[in-house]
Amino acid sequence: MTDSHAASSGQALALDAAAESNGVPVQMLMALASLQCASLANSLLLDLSGPHSRVAVMVGKGNNGGDALGCARHLSSWGFEVRCLTVQPREQLAGASVAQALAAERSGVEIQPIGANPADLDTAATMVLEEADLVVDGLLGSGSRGAPRGDLAALVLRINRSSAPVLAIDIPSGLDPSTGLVEGDCVRADHTLMLGIAKVGCELPSARHWVGQLWLADIGIPAAAYRECGLMRPSGLGPEPVPYQPSLPL
Repeated sequence: MTDSHAASSGQALALDAAAESNGVPVQMLMALASLQCASLANSLLLDLSGPHSRVAVMVGKGNNGGDALGCARHLSSWGFEVRCLTVQPREQLAGASVAQALAAERSGVEIQPIGANPADLDTAATMVLEEADLVVDGLLGSGSRGAPRGDLAALVLRINRSSAPVLAIDIPSGLDPSTGLVEGDCVRADHTLMLGIAKVGCELPSARHWVGQLWLADIGIPAAAYRECGLMRPSGLGPEPVPYQPSLPL
């Protein structure tokens, strides 16, 4: 069997687990993923608006949200004004995201959780998205399935109503990472940064409307982890994200 150059949702989760069993735990993956996301955001912002730009970062519950918080921390340290909106209260953050949130706050990032009712959500989203020069979508990652629901669906719609360009982390929230299909609401990204390996769903023609320019970044996954999961280790990667050309034309 020929190893695949792109991962389905299940393969992406297995690759993270294989990385940990080969000596690279999630905290290390998240640290480099955060830096790669911030590096691309920095380049986009300097092209769009200059060094004094405002960034809105939308933070979900999983590792994708932790990547987003880390991205926010770096951007704040580099002089950008950064506001985060989290879909859960600070005390409900778990895993590696807890440390990322603390580091982000200590770096000057304003973290705003959504409230308990729709009016609170709308107010919080308005505060974070107002006058943003770039929106970073860290709501749902490559382990997600099905249409966004509840608060997540509402935030996807708010992102799409923003006039700012959108950088999606790994996949646009709402896009199925395995099939490229959209069952409900989905973020319309201008750029999508895939982490560690391309995602099958982002390559498919059905994803064209949602993914924008595709990018790929190394996050330190060991070669042995790719082999164990039947995946090809991406070639041509370096210390910064690189443009990605799908094998299937979008």
